[in-house]
Amino acid sequence: MHPRFFTTLGLSLAVSCALAASHSSTVFIQEQDLNGDGKVGLEEFKLSRQVEFVRIDFNADGLLSEAEYLAEFEGRLMQRIGKIADAERRREEQQRQMRQAKVRFGVLDTDKNGSISAEEFQAAGLRMFKLHDRNQDGVVDEADVKIAEAERKAGKESFVAP
Repeated sequence: MHPRFFTTLGLSLAVSCALAASHSSTVFIQEQDLNGDGKVGLEEFKLSRQVEFVRIDFNADGLLSEAEYLAEFEGRLMQRIGKIADAERRREEQQRQMRQAKVRFGVLDTDKNGSISAEEFQAAGLRMFKLHDRNQDGVVDEADVKIAEAERKAGKESFVAP
């Protein structure tokens, strides 16, 4: 399917989609559950990633430039850190987060051509999906959260949390 197909769909879904897949399985489900059934299937997640990509690709060239990637992230960041009352702390957090976003861009740009393709963007999301899908059944749901909780209680630390 042509990426522009998702533009109309994206307008209604993008508000509920988060750019980065959360490191918390509970938050991941909340953010990526497009149909509201309490779980995130692999196809549902792939669709949300396609929608996100189209939304971020401001110039519609099929690639995310560093400027597009960072601008989208900074917009979300400012909404979140705007709640920090101390101006100096807010500025420090913005600088720290933007440095990290720049590093993330470099990691996502696996072919090092200065842009993130739809394929690179999708691959990064799928890696996170697989980490959340602890029982490897193709769905991230409460069962995966419970497995993560049990692993944490047993002292096993992971890149993703319950």
